[in-house]
Amino acid sequence: MCVSHDVRNGTESPDPRGGYKLAEGWPHYPADMQFEMGSGVAVDKDGIVYLFTRDVEHWAAHPLAMKEKMGKSSVSMFSRDGEYLGKWGHSDERGFALGAHTIYIEKDGMVWTTDRDGHTVKKFAPDGELLMTLGTFGEWGEDETHFNGPTAVLVQDDGTIVVADGYWNSRLVWFTPDGDFIRSVGGWGRGPGEFNTPHAITQDSKGRILVADLVGGNFHDYMTVPGQIEERRTRTESDWQHRIQRLDADGAYIDEWTHILPLSLATYGNKIYASDKMSNLAILDEETGEVLSRVDDIAIYIHQLAMDQHGDLYTASVYPEHAGEKRGPAGPSHRRWTRAQLS
Repeated sequence: MCVSHDVRNGTESPDPRGGYKLAEGWPHYPADMQFEMGSGVAVDKDGIVYLFTRDVEHWAAHPLAMKEKMGKSSVSMFSRDGEYLGKWGHSDERGFALGAHTIYIEKDGMVWTTDRDGHTVKKFAPDGELLMTLGTFGEWGEDETHFNGPTAVLVQDDGTIVVADGYWNSRLVWFTPDGDFIRSVGGWGRGPGEFNTPHAITQDSKGRILVADLVGGNFHDYMTVPGQIEERRTRTESDWQHRIQRLDADGAYIDEWTHILPLSLATYGNKIYASDKMSNLAILDEETGEVLSRVDDIAIYIHQLAMDQHGDLYTASVYPEHAGEKRGPAGPSHRRWTRAQLS
């Protein structure tokens, strides 16, 4: 365990960041880059870091927003050193994404985005070529062709696609590799295999699915239209807990962990990387959920986290103003933490 010297009493105390240091000034945004906040981050096999940003906030699905053409997002790429490598889904492309949520890179290098406010999940080639769209752009619902605020996506070893339809629905949805509907699992509730807000998903080294299930009532009603949020979702019970549910590859409930307040989830090796109390990272044993180590206070909100081949950690953080920080390039929307020697 890394330790630091406590000058107040001359004793050694645990290092709350596990030896990680902030890479100041990462990334190097181009002078003309504008965005509101970071929402998603992923790293490909070549070490290229993909940032999914909310470029124009807010109320993207609201009629006023549609009229004013608010709610735009884009994907930009950077090197480990922070060099800008390009951008696609430019913010003037209205149909690209209304509200960036998370980004995911599968093992073959294809890139997936979840557009919470546009109600779609899209698959792209690394150069930004659109390959597949799940859901119906700009239309919310709860059936085989509609989502209501999708939050995350993963691709299983056999190519099956799993979508967390989680902001204003409470389910996971399975699709074939070609995008055909297979099944829906879940529904509003606190029982096993039920969800309030499945905000993030990951699969562990054995193919089990972990779901960050947040207790929430009326999430962001100011961004929605009447009837979009079921009335029962506006109420929560005092004994409801945030939790990580574990499911098998087909969506059957296994168990749950309630000692973590998860906003985001990621898997590296046989460990689960889970945000805890929004700004802290807990590294968990995938079998037991035991906290093996922590890296605390590394973002305002760890909305999504990624790790590269060097072990560096990257965070995408929403709403920096909640900690008195600025939005956009002048704020802490994106961070890189490393144990390497920084020059």
